Amino acid sequence: MPIIDVEDLTLNPQEVETAGEVIFERAYNESDLSEYHDIETGVTMKQQIVFAELMGMLGKKATGCTPNAADGFAMTEKFWEPVIEDFRLEQCQLDMPALLKLFRKAQRMNPDFYDAVGYEEFGVIIAAVETALLENMHRKIWFNDTVAATVANSGVFTNGTDLGYFNSFDGLFKQIFTEVPETSAQYVAITANDGDSYVNQKLAADAAFSIFEKMVEAADERLAGAEDAFILATRSLADNYRSTLRNKNLGAGFLEVVENGRPKLMFDGIEIKVRYDWDRNIKKYQDNGTTRHLPHRAIMTTKSNIPIATLSTEDLTKLDVFYEKYKKVNVIDGAYSIDAKHLEPYMTVAAY
Repeated sequence: MPIIDVEDLTLNPQEVETAGEVIFERAYNESDLSEYHDIETGVTMKQQIVFAELMGMLGKKATGCTPNAADGFAMTEKFWEPVIEDFRLEQCQLDMPALLKLFRKAQRMNPDFYDAVGYEEFGVIIAAVETALLENMHRKIWFNDTVAATVANSGVFTNGTDLGYFNSFDGLFKQIFTEVPETSAQYVAITANDGDSYVNQKLAADAAFSIFEKMVEAADERLAGAEDAFILATRSLADNYRSTLRNKNLGAGFLEVVENGRPKLMFDGIEIKVRYDWDRNIKKYQDNGTTRHLPHRAIMTTKSNIPIATLSTEDLTKLDVFYEKYKKVNVIDGAYSIDAKHLEPYMTVAAY
């Protein structure tokens, strides 16, 4: 299949003539990765992350010449294990209808007709790939699972999903659900997730307010006191919370404010970042036909506690674009290394 499928386009004298007139479908999340994560660069292979436990109490009343013994502290570890992913897209100009005005008219066949690199029309393809690449990164960082399985195989992924796009490394949901299980003091239950149908999975009125309140109460004092703490939440929770804001007179710390022209949702002074892409991915890739897998989710943490690692941040956005003379195709190559880590469970509250 060619990169661009134009079967549904009508060719006529008034068709689109420039790439600037093409309207792209909007992405679900165009935010830079650094809005949510610290980014570690230069990570090429298994690399150690060391944690030092907080020391206990020190100092007792002296009773002789020998000082009182004090307890030490433990050190633990995790490892960065970045994986290398890549893709290639090839476009042959012969795949495009000769009448489509969006694509330039070459003055000669060889090589001008075939070589589109550097021309505006090929920029349409490059722009589409760049947008898709960023959205794919957001999806992988959160939803990847090395043992991903479809519903038919006792998993949670929608039947028919190509699991090769999900199983290269463990994403943050997999790690957080493991390290902040339902038995954890930092877990907040969302009972609507247990509904036996789409309708019964809907949130009750004011449910999100109660969930966010419990999350703040469950937070370790070090997380609660962190200036950079935020709550990441599905749109379902954010919309439910906004409904509460419209119907209740709450204080200034519970308002949706506009900062630099962008709405900013707050709960008790803590910013709630709405992850519309989470809702989209859950609906598309974690649906068993009757219910969705944990359709309502929220994570309270900090950027530094959910970092990602790569060899170079440029790899996550930069494409290798060239014309292959032998095959007479225009090529877009992408390659990058990527991993995500949930570092310290006490710095996370998970509601699911």
